[in-house]
Amino acid sequence: MQGIKAIKALVVFMGLLLVTGLAVLGWGLSNTAGKVGKPRPQVTVAGAEFATVNVPVPAGARVEQVLVAGERVVLRLTGGGAERLLVLDPADGKVAGSFVLVPEAPAGR
Repeated sequence: MQGIKAIKALVVFMGLLLVTGLAVLGWGLSNTAGKVGKPRPQVTVAGAEFATVNVPVPAGARVEQVLVAGERVVLRLTGGGAERLLVLDPADGKVAGSFVLVPEAPAGR
């Protein structure tokens, strides 16, 4: 008898966990569903206007990928020599820095 009571208690407990989990899932979905269609607020820099900025790119290179990392824009350039990452500061329209990816020599045996 003791074993059956323990199994019944375990089944009730697991049922409560299941119902609670479904309730939390439903609550989370209902909270995020209201935010899906809303536009994000526009971010503007006070007093700054959009202008054309010339970014130096090596001859023969092409932009392979563009990423936003915090307050910087990173361009991955391939071709025209070694692959490089060009870091731009959109606030002032200047190149903040670059990383040239140089292949490492194989380790000697």
